[in-house]
Amino acid sequence: MNKKIIIIGGGISGLSAANFLVRTGCEVTVLEAKATVGGRIYTIQDGEALVELGAEFLHGESATLRNAIQAAGLSTRRITEEYHTFQDGLFQRVNYLAKINKLIHHIYVQRQDCSFLDHLDSQNLPAADREQALGFVEGFHAANPRLISAHALRRGEYSAQHMQSTQQGRIVEGYGALIDFLARDIESHGGRLVTGAAVQKINWEPGRVEVTCRQQDEPKVFKADAAIITLPLGVLKAGLVEFHPALGIKREAIEQLHFGNVVKVIFQFRKTWWPDFGFVIALKEAFPTWWTDSRGPVLTAWAGGPKADALLDRSPLELEKLGLEALSRIFRKYEGHISSDFVSSHMFNWAHDPYTRGAYSYLPVNGLDLPKLLGAPVANTLFFAGEATVTDAQTGTVFGAFDTGLRAGREVLAMIADTLPHTLYRR
Repeated sequence: MNKKIIIIGGGISGLSAANFLVRTGCEVTVLEAKATVGGRIYTIQDGEALVELGAEFLHGESATLRNAIQAAGLSTRRITEEYHTFQDGLFQRVNYLAKINKLIHHIYVQRQDCSFLDHLDSQNLPAADREQALGFVEGFHAANPRLISAHALRRGEYSAQHMQSTQQGRIVEGYGALIDFLARDIESHGGRLVTGAAVQKINWEPGRVEVTCRQQDEPKVFKADAAIITLPLGVLKAGLVEFHPALGIKREAIEQLHFGNVVKVIFQFRKTWWPDFGFVIALKEAFPTWWTDSRGPVLTAWAGGPKADALLDRSPLELEKLGLEALSRIFRKYEGHISSDFVSSHMFNWAHDPYTRGAYSYLPVNGLDLPKLLGAPVANTLFFAGEATVTDAQTGTVFGAFDTGLRAGREVLAMIADTLPHTLYRR
């Protein structure tokens, strides 16, 4: 029995759900507000350089994401896992992740939850270690240390250990190549991808959904038996999509979950003049984290959490200037190359994007159950996916978002099985 399923949001979780469901006989329509699908994955090519304006890394060994990459015929490459610090003019190699993971490992979940900052205050740490720990939580988790749950960091670290998360890599052809494959595969199996369709209202009752969106400034209505909502948490927080009836207790989860910001600037050069140093942590700079990319002559500047918040209203030219000045201080040895070989900078302000409104989610104190609450189906009619619904505390990850799409797809299949007529007599 065919069912009509609407998927709201064409990011990696929405495409994952659609790619799964089109193979089951469901009639699938994906509604995406932007002109292209991909969500917070946004890869562009400038000359020979691949530029990842959104998600970039493969974290650990995710079997489901790896299978999708292999099905797409794409290749992956491990990255240099070296870390260096730059402070007071000194450039020094450090075992950065091991130090941070050890600190997080000493968060005891038997004790009452608290913010990460409160946890640090309870530790007798050297000033440099404390500063690095705060910088890591701000940068990697796009979080405010005063707000993020210490227990969530511990659970996330535990989950990451079981999938070898210290092994990081990239898709050689870029994350965008995976998005292109999923989109083609969905359409080849009869699915529809409708872009430029900003959803405004969802009217629903058990077994029926009516979605109203604007497409080319005209209202358009789509009807289905169920819907999977994969909208970013920032959009859900802003209340841009009306639900009738309202979401009730699920709204509380949306309000309590935090959505952090990131400012990422990619600097493109004519040639690679730097050693493959991996990552540089320069906590005194406006951009505290820098990294290389073996796929081309680019250096990436990154600020997350409160450091990113301080940069959100800076113009692209101001951000470029801040980054080049920081590069001159960090790589003083190569200062001539910085000015002579610099080509351009690339950036995308996700916080100002009306269909994203931030980077990714993180959990508040005592908030471990919020992703499960947000992701729970409503009346076997509304289903929810996306990185904010990841239940093992590894929010903000591509593999997490991808897996929630598969989970929502399976929940839809279970709903369909429950609504099929049962045979009364057997031979």
